[in-house]
Amino acid sequence: MDARKTVHAYFDALTLGDARRLIGLMSRAPYYVKIGTDEDEYIEGSENIPEYYRHHVDSTEDFAITCDYLDVQEREAVAWFYTRQTWNLKWQGQREQLAMRLTGVLEKEDDQWKFVQIHASLGVPESGDMQYGRTRH
Repeated sequence: MDARKTVHAYFDALTLGDARRLIGLMSRAPYYVKIGTDEDEYIEGSENIPEYYRHHVDSTEDFAITCDYLDVQEREAVAWFYTRQTWNLKWQGQREQLAMRLTGVLEKEDDQWKFVQIHASLGVPESGDMQYGRTRH
């Protein structure tokens, strides 16, 4: 599977609630980093990957992603992506629409692409209904 397909597999697993697949796509490298949008949402190192993604899946319902833009660049043993997306989901029982921006880095491990870094942020509109990229319904 090339890097682009691996990135698509990540977002498919998120929306399907497939924690096992999400965990399998992550590197076990000690320098793994995942930064989310909440103040304390980050992982440094790979030890907490299973707990993080199981919690994410258990806390999320009715998840759909609209991809507005995706760029994936692949080189011999490293790849990176940037995407702008709209997430519609129920998070911990609360309906949300999120203007997401994500970047990430993948490395080839045993001929498979694995995520070593993912960073998510919320877009901040100049005006409108969304406050800091988040709309709650």
